Amino acid sequence: MKLSKKTGNRSKDQSKIRNNKWKNKAIARRKELEKLRRENRDLRISRESWKAKYKSTKTSRKKVSFESGQKATGHQYSLALVVLIVELYKYGGMSLRSCRHSVGCMLVCMGLSSRIPSHTSIRNWLCKCGVYRVKSQANESGDYVIYVDESITFGSEKILLILGIAKEKMTFVNALTHEDVEVLYVGIRKEWKAECIEEMLNKVSKDKSILYAVSDEGRNLIKAYKLLNYSHIKDCTHKLANYIKRLFEKDKLFESFRKLIGKLRQAWNLSKTKSEYMPPSMRGKLRFANIFPCVNWAKKRLSQWDNLPEEIQGSLSFLKENSDFIQSLIEVEMIFKTVCQKLKKEGFGVIQKEEILATLAKLEVGQKAGIFMNNCKEYLEELTEQSRTLGYKNLLCTSDIIESYFGKFKTKINSNNRSGLTEFIFTIATFGRSFSRQEAKQALETIQCKQLKSYVNKARAA
Repeated sequence: MKLSKKTGNRSKDQSKIRNNKWKNKAIARRKELEKLRRENRDLRISRESWKAKYKSTKTSRKKVSFESGQKATGHQYSLALVVLIVELYKYGGMSLRSCRHSVGCMLVCMGLSSRIPSHTSIRNWLCKCGVYRVKSQANESGDYVIYVDESITFGSEKILLILGIAKEKMTFVNALTHEDVEVLYVGIRKEWKAECIEEMLNKVSKDKSILYAVSDEGRNLIKAYKLLNYSHIKDCTHKLANYIKRLFEKDKLFESFRKLIGKLRQAWNLSKTKSEYMPPSMRGKLRFANIFPCVNWAKKRLSQWDNLPEEIQGSLSFLKENSDFIQSLIEVEMIFKTVCQKLKKEGFGVIQKEEILATLAKLEVGQKAGIFMNNCKEYLEELTEQSRTLGYKNLLCTSDIIESYFGKFKTKINSNNRSGLTEFIFTIATFGRSFSRQEAKQALETIQCKQLKSYVNKARAA
């Protein structure tokens, strides 16, 4: 309390000022509390309103679950979920666990209620579906064109894969897709000799009429076809690649070009400034069919020469020095694409042959490319003779589809697995047409897990 300096008594009007100060604080506090009460009441009413709306929506909405619906006997998951996962697996390079997590994310986002199967369950479903489809397609009859090839070595074993397309499915409008062909046989051995391949083809042709076989020029395959008296249509990619091989295999400029590209990749692989100018890799196997990315790289660098840094120009001086050789490779690439693009998409026929020859006649090429062009014309004449002999106006002449099957399977397994191939090889058969619920039901009910290993042993010992 404030006192006067002289007498020590209270200052005049001091109590009145003090009382007014506390009164104002009390009024402000009361107003603030009333405001908070109103806000709390409005917030409580709003929350109760939204809760009521949510409950009414939740009760009126029908709860969807993958656990309900048709199921295979002895299985706890619905066929809808099984078919969905099989489709996810065959699309792209998705692994078993990727399929599982994709389903989990989908269930959360769509508000569906269901348990998520383990990757082991998914693997069993895929193996069963694959075995069932191979067995069912083996019993179908009709006229078929077959594709035969053996894979690279997985561990210590190789896969023999036989695909087939029914005559009525051949349209010669677009290139074949996975849905167009059927897996007629898949087997495992350390080595596939001609006699073994002949035996497998005999089993496949038991209920089918084989029109002709399309494949590369593997010696074991060609010998097996001769033993069975099958007509063999040589794959256009491998055939033209062999022509290129004969043309450049002993060419010193080509060998020098290949080695210099390899040295550049080694030198620039970890460089931050030079990696953007680095040439693409060249495959060791079948490199003559995969040389064209390097040709396009050389063509691009020559067209950008004036804009390249001096240091890069110095490293790429061999391109300038061998510009004529690179031009011959560019011409060979043009011929290769002209022939293969038409044959892969539309197959071979009189119309396709005339269109290819008309396009080739317009090209002005050098000596090397001229030799390759004549080789391509020889191949077209060979196909003409085979078409006349077989009595078909159009022929399938590319085996890219079986290469695609092997490539897709390779992304889904460990090729260096020491335990060897397992029943998982039958999942190759799931890459084709989509499974219906009824087909998936039959697969899960008729194929048992304990039988899968016996199917592998049959495929290995057959």
